[in-house]
Amino acid sequence: MQKWIHSTIASVFAWAGNIYDLLIITYVYTDLSTCLGVNTVTGTLLFALGLIFRVIGGYVFGRIADMRGRKIVLNVGTAGYASFQAMLAFAPNVYVLLLARALQGLFMGAQWTAGTVIAYENAPPSMRGLINGIVQAGYGLGYALTGLAYLYLHEDWRLFLLTGALPLILIPYIITKVSDVTTFTKKRKITVKPYLSVIIRSTIVIAGMFFSYYSIFAVYPEFLSSIGISDKLVGVLMTVSNIALGISFIVFGRASDVISKRSLIIVGVIGEMIGLPLMLDIIHGYVALGLMIYTISTGFWPLAPLLIVESVPIEARGAMTGLAYNLGSIIGGIGSITMGYLVTLYGIRSTSQWGMIMGYATLLIVFLTLIT
Repeated sequence: MQKWIHSTIASVFAWAGNIYDLLIITYVYTDLSTCLGVNTVTGTLLFALGLIFRVIGGYVFGRIADMRGRKIVLNVGTAGYASFQAMLAFAPNVYVLLLARALQGLFMGAQWTAGTVIAYENAPPSMRGLINGIVQAGYGLGYALTGLAYLYLHEDWRLFLLTGALPLILIPYIITKVSDVTTFTKKRKITVKPYLSVIIRSTIVIAGMFFSYYSIFAVYPEFLSSIGISDKLVGVLMTVSNIALGISFIVFGRASDVISKRSLIIVGVIGEMIGLPLMLDIIHGYVALGLMIYTISTGFWPLAPLLIVESVPIEARGAMTGLAYNLGSIIGGIGSITMGYLVTLYGIRSTSQWGMIMGYATLLIVFLTLIT
């Protein structure tokens, strides 16, 4: 089997586990409140810490990846986030939860940066858009698996959280089958200025898409329950929609090999704007349809970091990609905290109104950035 296939497989499943561990916390706010006294604001803070600390991990470990190679960082990142997920599952109080989540975020940033870049660099040049889409489809796979696990484990929240430690089984595979495409020795000095424009614009696009998405999905399972959808149906909806999201990542990635990435992102943003009022039950009776439209349109996500990967030299690729992508994650974390605060004040059903306001505002910024 060719080495690019191994790097793609490892990156897909490591990223799926990363997202599984990032988002699994959103299903157990009620359990955390009952057992550990965690309110919705603290719950969304837990979610946000995973995003906020990813920017530190993405940049710091990205620099290490640029000097020492992607493989070692992919290993350390995967082992780190999975281990701290186990710590979350056994946390005796909210302080341990917050500490474990922050440290987990560091290693989440490391894994994404190394996994994305090593898959891209190993891929045949004619397939790099497709391979990037396949790797990022791990997001949909990871989120879908949270819904599937929730179907069967929603009555035991600690066991549910503990399933997030399963990516540890990837470590032997990465060690034996994955390799870097080049030898990393002396790091030459790179001037960022020539690439500043694309980094700033890409970061704005990434930040906007994260703020819109995470401000809603940080509380979305709870919102679905509040409008009368059963726990099992919530699991089904999240599973099916995120399988569709993963497929959409691949389709958008393949399309980016032949169609302008900017045009594809614009199409995706417009699709999200169409899906928002439906999935938030502003227009009643079409929640499932709106969720599918929104998640399929979100397939443009992998294209923004791909712009950076293709624009900077290999010696700075890890650090710059990790910084921009995870800086966008911080903005997404702010969105989730903001939503948590608002629904604490006004009730979970107010997600509809606040989701529309924050979603459309940030998507409009992304749209204007692209067309100008």
